[in-house]
Amino acid sequence: MQEYGRLWRLQGASEQLTSLTGELINAAREQEFFQWLKRVRRRIHEYPEVAFEEFKTSELIRSELDSLGIEYRWPVAKTGVVASVGSGVQPWFGLRADMDALQVQVQNFKFLLLFT
Repeated sequence: MQEYGRLWRLQGASEQLTSLTGELINAAREQEFFQWLKRVRRRIHEYPEVAFEEFKTSELIRSELDSLGIEYRWPVAKTGVVASVGSGVQPWFGLRADMDALQVQVQNFKFLLLFT
């Protein structure tokens, strides 16, 4: 009987996750969300910063988290930000993103113009 209860809880969590996934996908399709995400991405790429020097990027991320009312820890490893979203009960998922740029020297200016 105990195993059945565990299985039932897992199935319920799976259904909740499926429902949440659907809600997130639908929200991401909204024009307002798409435009917001595009603005943030462009602002991040406007000032590329290498590892442990992402001061403007970190400030941007923290500003966006503040505007969304999401608590975070900062600094983590100098410029990193760690945020938690949700109630803390299952289902859980993790999301990790790098915010540093790679140092790349572009020698062909025409190539740079094609891809910026």
